[in-house]
Amino acid sequence: MRGFARPTLLSLIVYFMISGMASAATYYVAANGSDTNNGTSKTTPWMHAPGMAKCASTCAAYKPAAGDSIIFRGGDTWHYGNSSASPYIGSSWTWNWSGSNGSPIYVGVDQTWSAGGSWVRPVISGDNPLSTGFVAGCTYDQSSSMGLNLNQVSYVTVDNFEWPGRCWSGTGSYSAAIYNYETCHVTISNNYFHGWTTVVTSADNQMVLGNANGSCGLTTNNVISGNVFDGSDSSAGAANSAACSAGFAPTYPCQSGMGIYSEGYDIHDNVFRYMSNMAVTNNTVYYHDNLAEYLYTSYSPAHIAPHSNVLNNDQNIAGASIYFYNNVVRHTYVTEDFFLTIGAGGSAYLFNNVFFDNMKYNATDTAPQNCITFQAQSPTGTESLYFYNNTFDNDTGDDTGGGCQLQFFNTSAPTFGWNGTAYFENNHLIGYGTLSALYTCRPGANCGFKDNGNELLQTEAAANGQGYLPANDYAPTSGGSTIGAGTVNSASTCSTFSSSTSAGLCWGTSDGATEQNGSGGEIANYPAISTVQRGPAWDIGAYQFSGASAPSAPTGLAAVVQ
Repeated sequence: MRGFARPTLLSLIVYFMISGMASAATYYVAANGSDTNNGTSKTTPWMHAPGMAKCASTCAAYKPAAGDSIIFRGGDTWHYGNSSASPYIGSSWTWNWSGSNGSPIYVGVDQTWSAGGSWVRPVISGDNPLSTGFVAGCTYDQSSSMGLNLNQVSYVTVDNFEWPGRCWSGTGSYSAAIYNYETCHVTISNNYFHGWTTVVTSADNQMVLGNANGSCGLTTNNVISGNVFDGSDSSAGAANSAACSAGFAPTYPCQSGMGIYSEGYDIHDNVFRYMSNMAVTNNTVYYHDNLAEYLYTSYSPAHIAPHSNVLNNDQNIAGASIYFYNNVVRHTYVTEDFFLTIGAGGSAYLFNNVFFDNMKYNATDTAPQNCITFQAQSPTGTESLYFYNNTFDNDTGDDTGGGCQLQFFNTSAPTFGWNGTAYFENNHLIGYGTLSALYTCRPGANCGFKDNGNELLQTEAAANGQGYLPANDYAPTSGGSTIGAGTVNSASTCSTFSSSTSAGLCWGTSDGATEQNGSGGEIANYPAISTVQRGPAWDIGAYQFSGASAPSAPTGLAAVVQ
C-alpha cells in the first residue's frame, strides 16, 4: 500500500517497550477499603489483595501483570487466624502471578501512606497471643497452613510486612509464614518476622520462609535481604532463660523456630537472633552482611527437629562457588554453625567476617567444634577455600572447651569429601596459638593448606589489652596490631572475591560500626554496617581502621513493634 510505512524492528521494540511500561499499574489495599472499589487510588482502595481467599468483586476480577504494584497501607493489620477479625484474609493467601525480567510485580508499601501519624509496616497476623513460654495449645493452629503461598511464580517482590502471631502444635507436616513453591527471581525484603508460639510436645519444623525447588532447579536467583528474624518474643525467647530438658544440651537454654528452609540462593543484610535454626538450604551462593546471634539448640527432641545451624547449605549448584563475607556471628551455642557445600571446580571466598563466643554448647566437652564445615557437591573435581581478612576468636574463656574450627569433612551423604587447597592470608586469630590450630582435615578428606602470610596470632589477654573486645566486636582501636600490618591485595583479587566493589575484599568493615538492622529499626541502636576502603595501609582482620576509636556495642537490645 502506498503511503503506509512498514514498521521497522526498532520501532516495534520501542512500541512494545512503551506499551509494556504503560500497562503497569498500581493498586492500593487498606483495612477500611472495599473490594467493590476500583483500587487504583489511596482514596478508593480494596480491602483485600489478589489471591486472598476473601478477595471478591473488582478485587477478584483483577489479574496482576508484570510491572504492577500492590500497595498496602502502613499500620493496618490483616488476619489469617481469627475469622472474626477484619480484614480477614480467609483460609489462605495464594499468589499465582508472575512479573518479568526488568518488570517484577511489587507487593509492598508506600511509606508516605499510613493509617497513623507516622508510617509503620502493615501486619499479616496469625492472631495468636505472643508469649516467651510454651503454650498449652494454639488459639489458631497453623501447623499445616501458610500465611502467604507464592505458587510457582517468578519476578515477584514481597517487601516490608510484619508477620507475628503464628502458632503450631503438630509433629507432622512442615509449614511457613511465607512459602515459595517452585519460585524463581523472587525477593523477600525488609520484613519483620517474630512472635511465634508452640507447645513443647510439637516438632520444631515450622519455618518463617520455606521453599520447594521447581523449574529453575537450584539456580533460583531468589533473594532474601534486609529482613529481621527475631525470636526474642517467641516461645523459649530471650526472656525465658530456663533450660529445656527435652533439648540437646539440657545445661543450656533452648529456642524455637526455623528461619529459612530449603531455598536461600542469596541471603544478605539480615538479622537472625534467638532461634533454634537460622537457615537450612540447598543452593546458597551468596551469604553476606548478616548478623547471626543467640542461636541455641532446639526445645524439640532430635528425631522431630533438625539440628541447629546458622547456615546448613547441605547441597549446592553444580560448579557453584560460595561468597561469604562481612558477616558477624556471635553467641551461638550449638555443635555446628556453618556447613558449606562447594560445587566441583568452585571456590569458597570467606573474608571480612567476625566470629566470637561460638560453639559453647557443652561446658564439659573440650574437643574442637566445627564452626565452619566444608564439603564437596560432587565426588569428582577439586575445590578451593580463600580465607582472607577474617577476625576469629577461639574462646572468650567462660567455659573449659568449645572453640571455633574450620573442618574439612569426609563424605557424608548427600555431600562428598573435601578435595582441594585452603589459602590463608591477613587473618586476626585470637586464642589459637598457631594457624594449624584453626583447621582440621577429617580422615577421608583430601586437604592442602597454604599460608600466604600476615596472620596475626594473639592470646585473648593480648588482644583485649589492645582494645579488641567482645564489647566492640573485636574491632581495632588506636595502636592495635592489626592496623596497617596486612598484605595489600590488588583490585583484580578483590573483584574475584566479590563482584560488588563496595562490599568486596578491598573494603573492610569500619571500626566501631555494628551490624546492619534489616533496614527496619526493630532492634534498637543497630546502625547499618559501615565499610572503609582499604588503601596502601591494609589492615589485618575484618576491619579497616578509619582513625577513630570504636564505641562500645549497644546493650539492652529488644525487638519493638513499629
